[in-house]
Amino acid sequence: MNKITFIILNICLVSFISLNNLISQVVSTPVPAVSTFNDGLAMDSEGNIFASRYFSTTITKITPSGETSIFATGLNNPNGTTLGSDGYLYVPNNVQAGSIIKFSPSGISEPFIPSIPYPSTVIFRDDGKMYICSYQLNLVYLADTAGNYSTLYTGNGMNGPVGMRIDNNGNLLLANYTDGKIFSVTQSGVFSTIADLNGIIGFIEFANGYIYATGFDLNRIYKISLSGDISILAGTGNAGQTNGPASSATFNGPNGILASPGGDSLFISDYYPRSLRLISGVTVGVTNISSLIPENYEISQNYPNPFNPETKIIYQIPVRENVIIKVSDVSGKEIETLVNEIQNPGTYQVNFNGVNYSSGVYLYTVQSGSFSKTMKMILIK
Repeated sequence: MNKITFIILNICLVSFISLNNLISQVVSTPVPAVSTFNDGLAMDSEGNIFASRYFSTTITKITPSGETSIFATGLNNPNGTTLGSDGYLYVPNNVQAGSIIKFSPSGISEPFIPSIPYPSTVIFRDDGKMYICSYQLNLVYLADTAGNYSTLYTGNGMNGPVGMRIDNNGNLLLANYTDGKIFSVTQSGVFSTIADLNGIIGFIEFANGYIYATGFDLNRIYKISLSGDISILAGTGNAGQTNGPASSATFNGPNGILASPGGDSLFISDYYPRSLRLISGVTVGVTNISSLIPENYEISQNYPNPFNPETKIIYQIPVRENVIIKVSDVSGKEIETLVNEIQNPGTYQVNFNGVNYSSGVYLYTVQSGSFSKTMKMILIK
């Protein structure tokens, strides 16, 4: 028995004893219904959240302690806002002869683009230029720092684009509100489809290498890898406002989405009840439990096994590689991706929650470089 295997066995024993203390994603409601917002979210450097209200005229400011106040008025269907590096809040005024208005930290408004047709969401690139998508016209504009704009992209499957973010490689991530498709767009204009949620997407967020999307009509929050693996992060699919474990929590028209600075939490605006939800522990699914460099690849048997509803999988990788861990049913049909990210050498632990699945035998496969191994686990309810 080598040293790493001995460490793993001891970790397994300790973790088995403390299984009831498993950490997982938890949903809470920092601002309950009925609030003054229901749409896009943006955060300033002090942690204040700015939330728009569609089919209305206002922007609400939410402090880190959850206090709310009206930050801006006189708008017309404000939608997906963003904070600029200058500290100003940029707001698309979504009317036929639309405009982009910017607000100083004290709430003083200034015109940025006096007239632009149907702007729905705005976001800045690293070079200071702004992407502006149009839900009604199915296109993306590009504006310079002076507010001059032109049409950048049209067609390419865009169907009511609203959600926009930029990944770590500078590619535009673009989500259709109407049909739930998510695209990656290079700066040279090459579109590729990442995912299709087959429903309405409110907005998207990008954090720690993953896309997070609000399933507006599906009442779920989705986690999507850049390679297109889709898993349910939170929500049962039923409409409601139930707090607690993410797998049993409910949402009602989840719409705006915003990651905390470290990406460990997600804020969600629930459209119909007009509340602010919080998913904490977003990144706790995978834990690096040892940075010692293992000699070999190794996967432990999940524990406990059988389990209900949660179990743990410990694995070790000897080199820096992209690690993919997928769960399949006994027929081989993939049901969930637990990990899809580049990891440094070390020993890791990932949790699997079977609360949404029926009793039976399941398979988990760990792939890293040329290494691949599949093992069985048993869910008993």
